[in-house]
Parts: sequence; structure tokens; C-alpha cells
Amino acid sequence: MSSSSEQRLWTLNYLRAFVVMLGISLVFITLMSYMALYAASRFSVNDTAAGFAASSFVAGGALSRILIGKYLDFIGRKRTLIITLAMFVLSCLCYPILGNYVLLVLVRFLHGAAFGIASTTISSTVITLIPLGQLSEGLGYISLAGTIANAVGPLAAIQLSERASSLWVFGFTTICAVVALLAVLPMTITERTPTRDEYKRRWRIRGSDLVDFNILAIAVVGLLTTMGFSVVMTYLPAYLVGLEMTSTASIFFFVWAFAMLVVRLFAGRMHDRYGENSVLPGALISLALGLAVIAVADSLGHFIIAAVLGGFGHGAALPSLQAVGISRTTTDRIPIATSTHYLALDSGLAIGPVMLGFLIGLTGYTGLYLAGASIVLVGVVVYWFAHGRHAKGTIATR
Repeated sequence: MSSSSEQRLWTLNYLRAFVVMLGISLVFITLMSYMALYAASRFSVNDTAAGFAASSFVAGGALSRILIGKYLDFIGRKRTLIITLAMFVLSCLCYPILGNYVLLVLVRFLHGAAFGIASTTISSTVITLIPLGQLSEGLGYISLAGTIANAVGPLAAIQLSERASSLWVFGFTTICAVVALLAVLPMTITERTPTRDEYKRRWRIRGSDLVDFNILAIAVVGLLTTMGFSVVMTYLPAYLVGLEMTSTASIFFFVWAFAMLVVRLFAGRMHDRYGENSVLPGALISLALGLAVIAVADSLGHFIIAAVLGGFGHGAALPSLQAVGISRTTTDRIPIATSTHYLALDSGLAIGPVMLGFLIGLTGYTGLYLAGASIVLVGVVVYWFAHGRHAKGTIATR
């Protein structure tokens, strides 16, 4: 983080980092929303293969995150961003000209790998731009890029594909990728030169070279949080179709995204001023309550209440968890800690639907969402015993 003498959070470099995060997030969310439909219509594959065309992006991202934390400072942060964002642009340009399904999956995997590296790198860079004492606030504002992308991306995918064609969808994502690349070029990025000992060990691969064990407990809380959230993203539309409330889905996700945006305007400041316990337990409980309300909801009003509770909880929890994780590591291991954090979040999104989906056949959607709420509450317990009960003051005082 920046020294205490550098008190400005909203610098040009911070704004450019926000643009980069927004650009790559829009590409990720827009194509995730559209790719299964595109693969099915373009290559006439079944639902499973179409879904894999979308999820192979996540697989590529997860694999790249494992390695980039160790090697980021050997490559150089700005060089890494320029290379991966150039790959982003190239991947977006490739989609319309791919002639078969296998090539589509390959490009999706490589595109996902570039996303994993770029998002880890820009997050590690942002941490060096945030003044001491404003870590959670600074991370919260940057995470608004993902909130905006979650609101705009699916809408862009649906509207552009229905009103125009797939070329417009890929054109939109290409523009987003180009803007992200252009935003990086003038950025001043503080590079960290690896020590002589780190150079000697650069080809050694151990667990500690890939995962920061100091933040592992907090990463587990993040994994449990996104596992609970994953059943909303994956199964809520089908649940609402069964309730004959299909039109409620767009309202629900808009309210969820808006609640996330609102809470991130002040939750980070609360965290920095009063400590993580002023935010995290309440945020996780709010998310669990939102999932519990979904389990028993049968009207638009119920789903709006669930979206507000869930959006507040989800929006406040993730930046605070990242800030706590960073506070538990050292400066030289920030890239590995950042990689560990995002790998846990990605794993929760991937594991949740697989582990919990079988409950639909046994207990219906009510049991599914109650199980999701229970998992998030387990996260509260893990957080408290691993970190919360020992937390004193704010991150700025540590």
C-alpha cells in the first residue's frame, strides 16, 4: 500500500486500474452469459457441451491463478498486463471466425487463462496504489467494476444478440478489451524486484509457492461465501420458471446488483475505521438470510427482500475478506495472497452447483437454498474462530 504521506485514493493510476477491471469484467460476464447459447446455435452441440464452452473459461482462469502469484514479479506487472490484455483483444476477435467447437473451447480456455492472470495482476497492482488505512475502502470501490459488469454484461449479451447478431456481442467485448489495454499503457506501476534468494528458488514449486497459507482460513470463508452465492446464479432462473415468475429474475438480479453497489460505497470505510468485525459477520449473516428468504419466497416482494439482503451481504463481504487476507500476509507475497483469494472464490462458484444441485431432486429448491444459507453460516463460524475473535482495531493499526 502507499505510504501514509500519500493520502489520495482517487489518483489517475487508480482510475485507470478501475477501467481495466471494468473492461475485463465486462468481457468475462458478457461472454459467460452468451457463450452457452452461442455454442448451441453455432455448432449444434448438446446442453452439456454448450455449458462446457462457457465454463472452460473459468477452468483456464483457475489454472493460471495457481501459477501467476509466484511468477508475477519475475515477469513484471506492467509487462504481464500488456501481454494478457493483448491476448484478451485477440481472443475476442477470434470468436466470430472459429470454425468448430473444439477450437471454441480452446480459445475459451486461453481467454480464461488471460483473465485469471490479468485480474490477479491488476488487483495486486491496486493494493500498491491504496493509501495506508484505506485498504478495504479502496478494494471496495475497485470491486464496483465487477458489480457494474454483473448488471450490464447479461443485458448487453441478450439485447445485442436478439436485436442484432453475435457479431455485435463480440464487437462489444472487443471494444471493452481494447479500452482495458489502452488504460494500462499510460499507467505508472510500481514493480517489485525479487530478491536474490527468490531468483535461486524461482523454479522450485512447493505448496507455499502457489498458496499463501497465512490467508488460507480467510480464503476458505470466501469459498464458502461464493458456494452459497453460486446457487443463486445457477438455479434461481429455473426456480422462478417453476413458480411461474419468470419476469422476476431480471428484477431480482438488478436489485441484487444495486444493493451491492450501494453497500460498497460505505462498507469499506466502516471496515477501515472500525475494524473487520464491524462488517464481515453482519455481511455474511445478511447473505445467509437472503438465501433463506429465497427458500420460502412466493411473491415478487419476497424476492426483492431476498435480493436486498443477499446483495448487501455479498457486496460487503468479498472486499472485506480480501482486505483481511492482505493484512495477514507480507508485501512480497501479495501476488500469491491475491491469487489464493481469487482461486478460492472461483472454486466456490464451480463447486457449489455440483455439490448442492442434487438437493433439488431430494428436497426441492427450498432445501437447496436453505443448504446454501447453512454453508454461508458455516463461513461465519470459520471466520470468527480463525480471525474474528482475535481481531483488534482496524487494518490501519496493524
